[in-house]
Amino acid sequence: RIVLIGSGLDPKSICPAEVGHAEQGRAAYVAAFEGYTAGTPEGMAAWITHCGRSVELGVRESTAVCEA
Repeated sequence: RIVLIGSGLDPKSICPAEVGHAEQGRAAYVAAFEGYTAGTPEGMAAWITHCGRSVELGVRESTAVCEA
């Protein structure tokens, strides 16, 4: 979340990316994180993909709250 805010992607901190991490499940998070810690190109790509999907799901959640 700090990276999203600091980079200007989500300056008002309204995107709950952690909702996306939770929605994808613990197993998916752990697998992606293990790829990140391995440091391989494939592992890093899996982590970035996982985090991007988490942001996407967080945006969906924020949009649903705004529309309610």
